[in-house]
Amino acid sequence: MISLLLHTGNADLIAQVAAFVATLVAFGWPFLQRSTSADCRRAAGPPGPPGQVTRLTGPRPRVEPSTTTVVLTVALGVAVFWLLDLLTTWMGLGSLGYWSGEYPDDPSEIYRAVVLRSLLVLLPGILVVAVAMAHRLHSAAGSALFVTCVLYTVAVLATNLVLVRHWDAEPMAEDVYVPLLLGGSAWLVCLIARRFAARTQEVFDLTQAVKLEMRRGAPSARSEAGTV
Repeated sequence: MISLLLHTGNADLIAQVAAFVATLVAFGWPFLQRSTSADCRRAAGPPGPPGQVTRLTGPRPRVEPSTTTVVLTVALGVAVFWLLDLLTTWMGLGSLGYWSGEYPDDPSEIYRAVVLRSLLVLLPGILVVAVAMAHRLHSAAGSALFVTCVLYTVAVLATNLVLVRHWDAEPMAEDVYVPLLLGGSAWLVCLIARRFAARTQEVFDLTQAVKLEMRRGAPSARSEAGTV
């Protein structure tokens, strides 16, 4: 995708693709929330009698993510990683030469400089997303995050290839090895994210349990208000 920014100022194609991917993320998020809540309800078992307060202390039930949860999480993770890559690329290109006032002439040098600047925002962004994914996927987080990083790498490679061909531009070695390095860096960040998620899993599970109890209590509260 950096090839587009280096070879032409016309960003209509990539902007349309980015808007489409962002729309998919926006529509897919509610489905992921429903699937995650269903996993938690399954782990917690059937609700108790009306008026009984569910115990929110002690060990949480073991939550096993469903296939739907895993697939949706990976798909949304790849999309968000790609969008972060695009956003940070534009940010890196915009900051190029801002302080020094010098703009490199070599496209390869521009590519490397943009990537180095984008990493300052891209990797922390991937860390936040990976922690959220690991919280929801529990034991499936390791394999799912690995697949996400692989698909993210493939997506960036494919984007570079399509854009180079679309504008009949001169291919660069950076179009191939930089996405591979980004994918490897994303995987290392995901390993850190898994460790952090493991330490904060209890807090996340407790928050999910409270939300489920609030949702369960809402219909009964409405029915009681209707009978008064």
